[in-house]
Amino acid sequence: MSICFVKSSCEASAGIAVSQRKVRQISDPIQRILIQLHKMIYITQLPPALNHNFKRRAIERFKKSLFCPQSNPSNLKVEIKKLLQGSPELIESIFISTDCRFLCHSLGGNSIVPEDKAGNTCNVDYQEGVTYEQMQTMIEEVLVENGYYSVTSNRNLSYPWGSKNVLAARR
Repeated sequence: MSICFVKSSCEASAGIAVSQRKVRQISDPIQRILIQLHKMIYITQLPPALNHNFKRRAIERFKKSLFCPQSNPSNLKVEIKKLLQGSPELIESIFISTDCRFLCHSLGGNSIVPEDKAGNTCNVDYQEGVTYEQMQTMIEEVLVENGYYSVTSNRNLSYPWGSKNVLAARR
């Protein structure tokens, strides 16, 4: 880009023209993080469930671990990024894996997939802990079950990549 020092030569090139076909919407990583935090806070502020709801309890424990005294903003960013990417890594939270083992054992702990009274399944994989991918799926399932996406049309645009398709395939 050239800099004009003479007024007459600048008037012809005063603006930059960009074709609308070349313009695309950018993805704001901060907005994606805030949307994910909003979803988790929404879930934790729901009225208590009548029956023990493993998914909600695991989400609440995960949210608490993100904001515990030992956590920091850098850790929060890394954890949310793994969640948004659906990482197959286990979430390193003692609380979540303890809840998983307790629930699975209290429901029989056998290798088949038992159901609790609320109809929530306890996958045998949860006995070892919960992955970020599983947590993301649980979050989306709880949101759908509680009408999160039906409240406003703007929320329909806030699914992380691929999770809407995963939920649709399960139905």
